[in-house]
Amino acid sequence: MIDEERSEFTLVDRLRAAVSPPILVLLPIYCLGLIPGACLMAWLGTRVDRWLGIPSLGEWLPLAARLEIFVLCILLGGGILVWSYTYLVLEGGGGPVPPFSANTRRLVTSGPYAYVRHPSIWGKIIGVVGLGVLFGSPTFLAIIIPLLLTWSLGSNMRNQDAEMEAAFGDEFRAWRNRTPRLVPRLGRG
Repeated sequence: MIDEERSEFTLVDRLRAAVSPPILVLLPIYCLGLIPGACLMAWLGTRVDRWLGIPSLGEWLPLAARLEIFVLCILLGGGILVWSYTYLVLEGGGGPVPPFSANTRRLVTSGPYAYVRHPSIWGKIIGVVGLGVLFGSPTFLAIIIPLLLTWSLGSNMRNQDAEMEAAFGDEFRAWRNRTPRLVPRLGRG
């Protein structure tokens, strides 16, 4: 059952949270590490495509269309990240990364966290898929992204779940039992 309780936070509160230190600290992480790393992997995917003789998406999808898909994916993925992270700040009293995540006072089970335990992964996946479409690399889309997702599922999510269980005990276990890790259940309501 989805947590139906109403939040006392307004849109203005949520906008302020979106530009608060627990979220702004992510800018250098994304801009100096994650985004350049993803671009490098997408570029390497194009080299592997060329080496293996795999045609680029550019052969059947023009650059303008790939750019539109990329922008839509970045906007949607970024929106999901901000939606998820503002819930951690406002509802949880913490944030998505240390030192703010260590200060989380309440388990967040509403908003995107009512559907999946790790909603920010969806934002990242959608953004990275957009990047793969822009670069036009089938290898990046079909091999590298699934490998990255497998790594994220295998290490990051498992570690986060263990930390949350240690911090919130039975409350976390009850939420974990009713909320899927990554793929929302159909027919929820």
